[in-house]
Amino acid sequence: MVAYLGWWRTTEVEVAPVRFGCGAGEVPCFECDGTGDWTPFHPDPPPEGVLCVECKGTGRVLISV
Repeated sequence: MVAYLGWWRTTEVEVAPVRFGCGAGEVPCFECDGTGDWTPFHPDPPPEGVLCVECKGTGRVLISV
């Protein structure tokens, strides 16, 4: 399926969500690529274990399906 991201929902990303059957699906986080670690994107020097802003460190986010 295609997920649309961004402010105007113009960025298309191909995903395979885990469907919950209520209009919601779970996919790997688009920001941290499912790792839950925000350290590569944090300004220098990054502290240890900075959690991803989008997924709060879980590596997964919910989308509408």
